[in-house]
Amino acid sequence: MLVKILVDALQKKGHTVVFDLPPGLDIIVMIDPRHDNEGYSADHIHQYLHFHPSTRILHRVNECDKRKGGNGMDHLLAQANSVLARRPGDQTVFISEWLRKYFELRGWPQNSPVIYNGCDTNIFKPRKEERQPGPLRLVTHHWSDNWLKGFDLYTEIDKYLENHDDFEFTYVGRYCKEHQPKNTRIVAPLSGESLGAELRKHDVYVTASRFEPCGMHHIEGAASGLPVLYHVDGGGIVEGCSQHGLQFSTFDEFLEAISFLRKNMTAITTQINYEKLSSNRVSEEYVAIIESMK
Repeated sequence: MLVKILVDALQKKGHTVVFDLPPGLDIIVMIDPRHDNEGYSADHIHQYLHFHPSTRILHRVNECDKRKGGNGMDHLLAQANSVLARRPGDQTVFISEWLRKYFELRGWPQNSPVIYNGCDTNIFKPRKEERQPGPLRLVTHHWSDNWLKGFDLYTEIDKYLENHDDFEFTYVGRYCKEHQPKNTRIVAPLSGESLGAELRKHDVYVTASRFEPCGMHHIEGAASGLPVLYHVDGGGIVEGCSQHGLQFSTFDEFLEAISFLRKNMTAITTQINYEKLSSNRVSEEYVAIIESMK
């Protein structure tokens, strides 16, 4: 989504955007340095700079090994950044303060700018109708079924609901294969308008994801008008939800946060900053940096 909104914003400002590497580029935006079948890797960019050294690099850093317990991404990002994006005129952007500090502790230069993710607030928006009576309706959604997405909490919720009916829980996406929930409503992966419509059926957004560089799921939940319950070790999620949510570290604290929300729902939801959650804000901040690099 970032590529689309950034291209649209740059073109509206009169800039030319291409998707290959012709001679004479002013700036290359490097989002992922890995080799794949869909784009240019750090090696391709390195070869390009050999012949066109005046081209500047904007490196958007949005990954790290800790996110899914991986191995090798930190080294790949560090190598690409040190070789390609640290010349005079280049720029590095992180997607959260947590991620910036994560790499600063690993020797990266300090004080690079942070631009948080945003979503399409024409799709992810609060419901217009009044809430229907009944138990609180909790929801989360994930594309990945990696355990660090928060399945320790989601399986605990499912177990709790065997003997309690004070709230309901919906999981949208791929559930962890090692567990078959019995008391959780499972919805197949959704995106776009369908996902927005599903999120608006609920009252509270939940994420127990750990060590997220920033993430999108909690942004889409909050933009749908839902206060967010988030794990204290959520990484960049913590920064994104502190104004319109409550944190927890244990299941007991999670239940206490639900109890608090029942009494303070309006006070917390009115703190949601929809402008900050918008992809329009994201594109404006990236365009400002790109124009300052020319």
